[in-house]
Amino acid sequence: MSTATVTIDGLIREHAPAVAYITDEPAPATTLAEFTRQLAYTADRCDKAGIAGSDDLATAVTLLLEGAAETGNAAKSALLRRAAVLLRVVPDMADEYRDMVA
Repeated sequence: MSTATVTIDGLIREHAPAVAYITDEPAPATTLAEFTRQLAYTADRCDKAGIAGSDDLATAVTLLLEGAAETGNAAKSALLRRAAVLLRVVPDMADEYRDMVA
């Protein structure tokens, strides 16, 4: 298991391009507010398209927002690590979405 520090900015940089693709946004999100809004829309869009994992994205939104509000380092880190695990499905979801609309 990786011991690398998970940050909100890092998760946004990693997943925002795929999320923006699914939501038809002109540019990837750069802030937590934009990212969670797009991620929630991605969850809804993927659910309607029958792409597995939409519930994980909705949960990740909650974890990201809770992590951002958390003041304790250990609790913040735990929340963000859980969100990171759930967000691992984003690239596969984007590929599946790409195949559906192509």
